[in-house]
This record gives sequence, structure tokens and C-alpha cells, in this order.
Amino acid sequence: MDAVELFEEIAESFNWHFVSARRDHQNLHEVEEWIASETEKYGDGETTFFLDPVVRGGAGTEIKYSGNFMILTNSDFDKSYEDKRRDYIVPLIDIVHKTIFNRLRCDWKVSNLTSIEVINQFDFNADGLSVSFTIEST
Repeated sequence: MDAVELFEEIAESFNWHFVSARRDHQNLHEVEEWIASETEKYGDGETTFFLDPVVRGGAGTEIKYSGNFMILTNSDFDKSYEDKRRDYIVPLIDIVHKTIFNRLRCDWKVSNLTSIEVINQFDFNADGLSVSFTIEST
């Protein structure tokens, strides 16, 4: 299993929507409209896992993957920062740094799993975490 399949499987295990695309495409107007139209039907509280292209390295049986993903939940633009942090960000911190970390380390060596809060991302006001990672096959 490669990293893209791994992260898609993780997203599906949480019943999150999964999007794998280049970061520059995520910033294009048409893509934002597509994401907004796709996620509009989900409403507030629906979560999407956005995976940037994965960097692959190594040789032989040792393969290292690194990159970035965002886990974002649709929210109301009018909510306060404190409400967004409590409702969307804090739960994701626990999921990323405990549940996903433990899932990754079952089959991979986790060298890096670093997150930062994201507020009002994209046109549909998504809140959550941006996570950088480095994992290596064992």
C-alpha cells in the first residue's frame, strides 16, 4: 500500500470525504467552486481530508513518503474562533496525534507528524488542521 491509498483508507475509516490534488489546483477558482458545490450538500460539520501530492524517496524495500494534508470541517463563518477551535480543531488534534499516529506506526516508521490550525480555509469556511508528515516503510 502506498501513502495515498493509506491516507484514503484512513479518511474512509472516519467517514470523511477524500480529495487528493496538487496544492495549486486547490487554490484555483474553479476548484474552489467545485469543492464548495461538492461539500455544500454535506452542510456544517462535514469533514474532508485534502491530501497534497506525496513526495517519494528511498530505494529497494525502504520507501520514505513525505508531504502535507489538511483535515477540514465545514463551518459557519460567523462562529467565533473559540467555538471553531472547540468544535472542530481540538477534536482533530486528538484524532491526528493519537488515533492517526497510532494507525500509521502499526506499519510505518513515523519520523514527523506536525500540525497547525487552519481557520476559514477555502470559500466554504472550513476549519481544522494542516499536517505535515514523513513516514517510512518498515
